[in-house]
Amino acid sequence: MRKILYTLLLFFSLAATARAQINTNRMLAVGRNALYFEDYVLSIQYFNRVIKVKPYLADPYYYRAIAKFYLDDLRGAASDCDVALNINPFLIGAYNLRGMVRLRQAESDLALADFKQGLVTEPDNMSLWLNSGIAHINLKNYHQAQAACDTVLRFDARSIPARLYKGIALLQDGDSISALAQFDDAIRINAYSPDAFYYRATLHYMLRHFSQALDDYNRLVELKPRDVNILVNRAITKYNLDDYRGCFADLDEAIRRDPNNTMAYANRGLVRAEVGDYNNAIADFDRVLAADPEDDIALTNRASAYIHTNEMRKALADLNVIIARHPDFGQAYYMRATVKRSLNDREGSELDWMTAYKFEQERIKRGLDNAGKSQEQLDQEYADAQQKHKDNEDKKKKDSRSKNDNDVRKYNQMAIVSDFTDNDDKLKTQGEIIRGRVQDRDIAIDLEPVFEFNFFTTDTLLPKPKYYAHSIEQFNKANITPRQLIITNREYNTDGNHSVAIFQEISDVSQRIEQDPYNWQFYFLRATLYSTVMNYNNAINDYNVCLLRDPFDINALFCRAATRYKMVEVIRSMQQDNTPSELGISPSSNPTLNMHSELSILDYELIIADLQQVLKLDPSLAFAHYNIALVQCARKQYTEAEASLSQAIELSPELAEAYFNRGIIRIYLGEQDKGVSDLSKAGELGIPKAYNVIKRYTQK
Repeated sequence: MRKILYTLLLFFSLAATARAQINTNRMLAVGRNALYFEDYVLSIQYFNRVIKVKPYLADPYYYRAIAKFYLDDLRGAASDCDVALNINPFLIGAYNLRGMVRLRQAESDLALADFKQGLVTEPDNMSLWLNSGIAHINLKNYHQAQAACDTVLRFDARSIPARLYKGIALLQDGDSISALAQFDDAIRINAYSPDAFYYRATLHYMLRHFSQALDDYNRLVELKPRDVNILVNRAITKYNLDDYRGCFADLDEAIRRDPNNTMAYANRGLVRAEVGDYNNAIADFDRVLAADPEDDIALTNRASAYIHTNEMRKALADLNVIIARHPDFGQAYYMRATVKRSLNDREGSELDWMTAYKFEQERIKRGLDNAGKSQEQLDQEYADAQQKHKDNEDKKKKDSRSKNDNDVRKYNQMAIVSDFTDNDDKLKTQGEIIRGRVQDRDIAIDLEPVFEFNFFTTDTLLPKPKYYAHSIEQFNKANITPRQLIITNREYNTDGNHSVAIFQEISDVSQRIEQDPYNWQFYFLRATLYSTVMNYNNAINDYNVCLLRDPFDINALFCRAATRYKMVEVIRSMQQDNTPSELGISPSSNPTLNMHSELSILDYELIIADLQQVLKLDPSLAFAHYNIALVQCARKQYTEAEASLSQAIELSPELAEAYFNRGIIRIYLGEQDKGVSDLSKAGELGIPKAYNVIKRYTQK
């Protein structure tokens, strides 16, 4: 009998192990499917589950690294590749991916080392050969780059990427004819390759073959109709062919499709200024400067347009800023001299004229070869250079600059995606918040909000960890309400039918209180409902009743602090809305605002007191430290807030919101590496907007 029992136990044990194995494999497969369909954030959650159960497997780290790579979390991707390769040094894909990450991080030498290491194990891996060619191009090893591409072409003569990168290597090495031949071959192999047409169009433009470039851009518009950069490039190509109507049409369409495309606004402003439409040109430059107040090229062009509209005071203000930032920019002094003369500042005008003249002479002389020449030869060359400079001034308007070229001296040149290294081709994804390249969305950066105990929360598509608190578990066991009390920092939508239902529930609970006025749990239940519909005063009153009956009620203390914090935030937002410019008075002359400020200070003290009492009763409640950090941030005590969040993370290592807030604070304090590391962890744990912040603070 004992033997039979042992056999049955062994059987069930093996069956349970088999189920665990099957579930792990299934979870990994589901994550890979999500990765395939570009649900990068969601896929990370599935890989997290596999890693939690089986941290010794290399594959989930590798696949999670791929997802992070596509989310532009390069640091996180490299870290996961490191772990995967420590577990399995023969995981070739991880070498390739880590090398690609290092290419993006401008560490081409380290990337090349990764690609070479992978090729030791798989010498016929074409992806590794191709990527090593890219690394060689970045390192200016153009012959080695061509050799790497030739290796790929020996295996696959129809490889479009190999021909394109070989063409780039040839072009960078000065052989534009052979480069063009490679691009032509790529198009002959595949007449539907957008990359091939893009590179050939770019080269034609660089060689000033504008008609051929236009033909390629026309084809590109057919192949990639949603790519706004192509429309902008075609517009500048048409401009060089004196097709102003077509140029305006393309720029207008680019702006219609992407109202935040500053390059399109800047270029349209230049063309408008050239045709004498200065007021609309100013409006375009205003849009550029609204997006980037430090865009000195747009600022210079706006100053020039102001001069033409005789708005000299505005022109002077812009030029003062430009000269302060670029004290050796001679053209700005010329422009300011003109402005000052029109404003009857003759002395200032003459000083600017002389300064501009001095810079111009020095600039031209620097371009002369003075070795072994007589003074007469130098004078004649100087005069010739001056005349040549004057002759070229009008021609410059037909020149263009790369969109990444911020040289203010090229202020009157059109911006174009003309460099082989600056085509970012940002994806404009739509739909669910967690789908695709979430880092490309334009979001406001703000701290994650306060945690509270509530019966309602906004649903999330992400399978985030369920947060736990012992006091909540005890409340739920009492079965006061069929709803379960949970920990959340997601505001519930109380619009329309939702708010009607909650008000009805408040009425029902009030009737229960009338029948049983000594049951403090009913007061707690009603307080949470009041807080949900933003009736903070009534909520705090009910929490006070709970605490009169039991001063050590953790739930009531915690929720009273959270409710009071939300009430203070509402008051503070009202203060920010009622700015002095709108009221026409200073804050010190408004007794109501001052009273609100004093109340806020007092409330902060009460909030901290409640949360500290909570921690005395339950030192393990990480959410109390988290909420204390929010109060410290409101009081601009950022170092203390960082410490509080570190305590929260120590108590709850999967508290994603704490990582996110600490990352934001660390970036604000100048600790960018630590901040990005925290944000990477927050994204990994299920906060998609963390990837948006990572991209903003890691872009070069």
